[in-house]
Amino acid sequence: MNPFWMWAALSAILFAGEILTTSFVLVFFAAAALIMAVAVAIMPMPNDVQLIVFGVLGLLGLAVGRKWIRARMAARPSPGFAVDSKSEFTADRDLAVGAEGAMLYQGAPWTVVNSGTSAIAAGDRVRVIQTSGIKLMIERVGQ
Repeated sequence: MNPFWMWAALSAILFAGEILTTSFVLVFFAAAALIMAVAVAIMPMPNDVQLIVFGVLGLLGLAVGRKWIRARMAARPSPGFAVDSKSEFTADRDLAVGAEGAMLYQGAPWTVVNSGTSAIAAGDRVRVIQTSGIKLMIERVGQ
């Protein structure tokens, strides 16, 4: 088999694997295989040299590129989730002051914490004060 097509096929397989795994590992080896396909098309080289250059390019790309991608991902602000502060809903269970439990909010179960000064009974109207991580801080309306 022509080395150009072998490296091109390996590159396509590795890119497909990266799409399936989204691990940011295979993409660097796929790029290295693509570079090798171009390199062997321009300048033929022995198989052992091809493998060594491919390995070095893949590992170098992994070492440098993954750090770069992680730094860019960490610098990006987290989208978080949107909860309408001050929105109200009806409590579906009792919750003592400072207690944590699960309640339905907009049709989905949420972890809630009673941050108010009075206990919440099932059927009471409650208000979302703020979010803390993935928890809703609530209080009984009319406190």
